[in-house]
Amino acid sequence: MAVALGALILLVGAALGAWWWMGRALFQPGTVEPVLAARGESFEVPPGQAPDAPFWQVTPDVRLRHMAVGQGRNVVVVHGGPGLPPVEPWRAATLMSDTLRWHFYDQRGCGESSRPFTSPPTGGTWQAMQAVEARLGLAAQLADLERIRRLLGQERLTLVGHSFGALVAALYAAEWPERVEALVLVAPAPLVTMPAGDGDLFTQVRARLDEPGQQALKEWMKRTFDFPARLKDDEAHLAEHFDQFGPLYAQAMRKSNAQARMPASGTAGGFLSLGLYLSLGRTHDWREWLGRVRAPTLVIHGARDLQPRSATQRVVEALPHARLVELAGSGHFPFEEQPEDFAATVRAFLTEVER
Repeated sequence: MAVALGALILLVGAALGAWWWMGRALFQPGTVEPVLAARGESFEVPPGQAPDAPFWQVTPDVRLRHMAVGQGRNVVVVHGGPGLPPVEPWRAATLMSDTLRWHFYDQRGCGESSRPFTSPPTGGTWQAMQAVEARLGLAAQLADLERIRRLLGQERLTLVGHSFGALVAALYAAEWPERVEALVLVAPAPLVTMPAGDGDLFTQVRARLDEPGQQALKEWMKRTFDFPARLKDDEAHLAEHFDQFGPLYAQAMRKSNAQARMPASGTAGGFLSLGLYLSLGRTHDWREWLGRVRAPTLVIHGARDLQPRSATQRVVEALPHARLVELAGSGHFPFEEQPEDFAATVRAFLTEVER
């Protein structure tokens, strides 16, 4: 009886410990290089790869699907979701293909890129959380961006990040300020601090759903943040689960803009989404860290986005050299909704940066 009680206490203690750690972000800015070194990983990419190959082998066991369009200055696009890569280049990118070479890639863990976990990770809840965050969280995504820079042979990157990808791009620019020439953040997720306040995505979606939609969102969120249970799912079931948020978001989006349409995306990430949520935690404040960004930064906000301008403004205020441009007729996807205006805005900014 005493042994059984002792085992129960240990199990409860481990679970409570996992949830205590979940309260804080598992990702700590400024630690990418030492964390990778401690794991025996490096930024070196396997040799002999062509920058325009359909897949980039960034580590011996991870390859990233890659699409390129245009010619000229390299631009690397960091997609959002999290874990929802575009199936084809943006319409706006094709309009700028005469002077810019746009590189789109599926982040590790989604689309056609490698998925480090296809079955549940081994160990208890806390060990599984650590394993998933280590392989798919923010540090892993930033490391892949650094590998892409080396693969492209660029001294400095021009980065365009959309939605959650804007946070990833900004964190890369803070981690290695000297390696970013220009930064474009499109409808940036206002996650420089958490809780995010009025810019919280789920709050904005819930406010625009009908009663059945609100109930569906409540049930989806309850399942999503039951981490002990989700970590026992396999990748296919997790990806299917995260895909279910799309129709709810689309319904809410049309409340703000009846003409809005979500662009087609690749297969959602399953464990990727969990890893990124674990990186973020429930509370963090990265404003001071983002003050390290040196690159001139353009932030684009769609006036019809679910996200209020005030939330986007908080992202602008966290970056030392940022300016905000609002596109009146756009929502969350201005590169598809107003491709000509988006292209003109980005082209003018990048031309100014080159001077």
